[in-house]
Amino acid sequence: MINFSIRQLEVFLAVAETNSFSRAASQLSLAQSTVSAHIQGLEDTLGVQLFIRNAKKQVVTTVRGKELCSYARAIVEQCRILADEASDAPAQQELLIAASTDSFEYLLPNLMADYVKIHPTCRFVLVNGDSTFVHEQLLNQNARIGFCGTALNSKELEYRAISKDKLVMITPNNSRYQQLKRRGLYGCDLLDEPMLERSHTSGTKKEFDRYLEKNGMSGKQLHVVARMNQADAVKSSVVSGLGVAIVSQMAAKKYVSSGDLLVFDLDAGGAFRDIYLVYQKETVFSKAERDFVAFAIHNLKKK
Repeated sequence: MINFSIRQLEVFLAVAETNSFSRAASQLSLAQSTVSAHIQGLEDTLGVQLFIRNAKKQVVTTVRGKELCSYARAIVEQCRILADEASDAPAQQELLIAASTDSFEYLLPNLMADYVKIHPTCRFVLVNGDSTFVHEQLLNQNARIGFCGTALNSKELEYRAISKDKLVMITPNNSRYQQLKRRGLYGCDLLDEPMLERSHTSGTKKEFDRYLEKNGMSGKQLHVVARMNQADAVKSSVVSGLGVAIVSQMAAKKYVSSGDLLVFDLDAGGAFRDIYLVYQKETVFSKAERDFVAFAIHNLKKK
């Protein structure tokens, strides 16, 4: 027999996330004494201590409490989805999304704007970083849906290819590179140029490494003069003349249109990669999440 309630699990998660009984009470619109009673009841039922107060009187989740957080979160989320499915009201749930830099800046803004036109009650909560960050957010359940340009964990995550992007080389827009472009050279002809790279956790970097490997080359052969974790810093440094770089074509458009950069295809065929919509395997989506995923797949595949 199950002797604890969903409400107790909600209170437990609120305390674990805020590290405070008072903040959890405020978040849940409950009296602090009610929060304490829920936690005490849950601890008595489970037979474990979930929280301790340290020397500074701060609330700290115990090791056992941390182990139970993911189970409690999954149960509460499933119950919310059950309530959502049983309701006839329009879906109003927050959409928790993690996106890599290129998707965050160049893919999602138009997609969200189009979606909100037909789902005005929708609310997006976004975080962004490189592709490794997106995977971490999904696996840690801080996000439910992800967008990124490389697949890193097919064992635990489901990848839906929703769009194509091209890797290109960007160079300063000066007379030397203008002449090379007129001669019809490709990026692969310029790989001995001083090179700027993204960090090893970047999806663009990982896809470029795969391109090199596929063509019998190695990143160790490149003349790397700088490695940066910010895409804008890479592009600005290329504009300044520090070197050339491999970037997403959609990320290069703004600089190309302004005349600050030149773009070279990597080779005659072009080096393409998939942009993925990603989520944990066995995820049970809510109405709102299902609607958004279907909308994203339908609309981005048309482009």
